[in-house]
Amino acid sequence: MQPDQSGQSAKPGVGAFVALGILSGTVGLNTVDRNMFGLLLPMIQKDIAISDTGLGFLMGPAFVIVYSIAGVPIAWLADKAGRKSIIAAGLALWSAVTAMTGLASTMAHLFAARIMLGIGEASNMAPSSALIGDLFPQRYRVMAMAVFAAGGPVAIMIFYPTIGWIAQNHGWRYAYPLMGTIGLLVAVLTMAFVREPGRDRVAAADASGGDDTLTFRAAASSVLRSGRFLLLCAGGVAVSINYSALLAWFPTFMERVHGLDAQQVGAMLGMYKGLLGVAATIGGGLLVTWLMRFDARWLAWAPLICVLGMVPAQFMLLLAATPLAWHLGLALDTILMSIVTPCLFALLITLLEPRIRATGTALYLLIFNLIGQSVGPVIVGALNDGPLIGLGSAAIRYSLLAAPAAMGLGALFLYGLSIAMARVQAGSAVS
Repeated sequence: MQPDQSGQSAKPGVGAFVALGILSGTVGLNTVDRNMFGLLLPMIQKDIAISDTGLGFLMGPAFVIVYSIAGVPIAWLADKAGRKSIIAAGLALWSAVTAMTGLASTMAHLFAARIMLGIGEASNMAPSSALIGDLFPQRYRVMAMAVFAAGGPVAIMIFYPTIGWIAQNHGWRYAYPLMGTIGLLVAVLTMAFVREPGRDRVAAADASGGDDTLTFRAAASSVLRSGRFLLLCAGGVAVSINYSALLAWFPTFMERVHGLDAQQVGAMLGMYKGLLGVAATIGGGLLVTWLMRFDARWLAWAPLICVLGMVPAQFMLLLAATPLAWHLGLALDTILMSIVTPCLFALLITLLEPRIRATGTALYLLIFNLIGQSVGPVIVGALNDGPLIGLGSAAIRYSLLAAPAAMGLGALFLYGLSIAMARVQAGSAVS
């Protein structure tokens, strides 16, 4: 599998930026709709009797297994039939499911809702990333992926304080119909204003050339033979374990350890993961894009440096006794993770040929999510209910240390990837 070197000097048009803005909105809703369960978790647990292990299962495997597996055939279909319609249809489906989640009264209802949410959201990340890869040439992709990734923190900044206020004043059930209605409106905008580039143009721009009609087996085989792709997957899994564990359990951590309620946590996350996250995502994208003018290997070096920096930041966040210290840890963690995310996806779509870009992204997400996001929340919940149960409400402080431990392992894989990319670049220079 040869990395895409297509159209590096071409400039994207206005339509590309319009599509990018809407796709950024869809990924923002994707982020909020799946993760608002974690924000509302303490209130849901009081209303519906579920153990921490059960909640970890609902936040992790119940959603992630279906999401990861469904994403592969959906992405292959997107590579064959077009991406816009699949993105819009999936958004409509998961928005309808989100609206109905507020009606749940048992764990079985929540389980069914998380499964259907996973099927709908599986239509978003891989086809959207592939479409952005088609719309933006290589030199613009880190910036484009930064804007795309900024959709998550922007949506958190806008909606988390609102969701927290609604939950605190009217109950958690009323937050879900609001988010579902907004998603249905954005699905209409997606169909109306997103335009796909012609497949013949994209294929012609691909330096590797070739037929645009690979079977799923051939596309998957091409992707999985790449050692750099596998190293990226290994590093991504470690990042995913870290991210999913903290995202799922952080609101509960703040309630049990620091005594904050849902409205206070929503406002705080809106400021950090929202406002600061947006600034860090865009600023990080600009910085890495500028550094790549001098050496393209910064695309691999930047996430490695950030992942290493997140380990002490998260120890500070979880173990600090004073508000100043854990606020500083949260700020550093937010900034560094905001830079890592667009870099990893820019790396991914650069390594993949255009004709297999959605399929390759889905395979990455299959591994990234099926292992990482299934394992992260469950490990924390199991530690809370198991070996750390004697610590009571303080157990979550120490169970969450699994997150920075996973990130340290991820740094090793990303270091290996940076070496592999340096060797390829050196070989290309010689030839």
